[in-house]
Amino acid sequence: MGTEGPGVVIFDGDDTLWETEKLYDRARSDAARVVAAAGLPADLWEEIERKLDVANVARFGLSRLRFPASCVEAYRQVAESSGKAVSDAAERRIQAAAESVFRAAAPTVPGARRVLTAVRQHYRTVLLTQGEPEVQRQRIATSGLIDLFNAIEIVDSKQPSVFAATLTELRAEPSASWMVGNSVRSDINPAVASGMNAIWVDAHVWEHERSCQLVSSDAVHIAQSLNAVPRIIFASCGVC
Repeated sequence: MGTEGPGVVIFDGDDTLWETEKLYDRARSDAARVVAAAGLPADLWEEIERKLDVANVARFGLSRLRFPASCVEAYRQVAESSGKAVSDAAERRIQAAAESVFRAAAPTVPGARRVLTAVRQHYRTVLLTQGEPEVQRQRIATSGLIDLFNAIEIVDSKQPSVFAATLTELRAEPSASWMVGNSVRSDINPAVASGMNAIWVDAHVWEHERSCQLVSSDAVHIAQSLNAVPRIIFASCGVC
């Protein structure tokens, strides 16, 4: 196993190695049914909720408080605009539906173990995931992938300085290292800014992620799925 080479491959967690956004979609659908049962337009509620959820990043960041707050606030706005009284019981049901995201296990992306195993034959592998530590630890534990990483880090945000510090700690060369993730904002652009190569995995993401432009650079590669990652890395470094 190539654990002492000059480079490392850093993997994101949410929606790269395990599917998180699907949990939000399901919780949003459950909350929308509560809204509809209250005699309110569920489509309008969802439109407002999605906008609020992006705006609330400024208030809550990636805290587990943001999504439930956005769902409840959207319900209040729709009720007010429809001339209906806000129901405490409906609020509680909407809150519970939203919070199910943090209780449910995120399914591992198909092929994740195979991909990590292949990459580990030539590189040290690192998991660098951001978000609320308790939530991330739960998702890491249920992923069944812990044994495939040389290092695991949970951070509040991913800035170029975070990538640089991780590479320094591992004594890894940026130009020989890779970042693999689905987030242009949090994975690809800051990794490239730190001197790394990056593979953007085109995955289902929320509106906050889609609002960021992918940096134009020869260091950026695009994969239609996680399964394409080993081929891209090995072709670039001359590994058969």
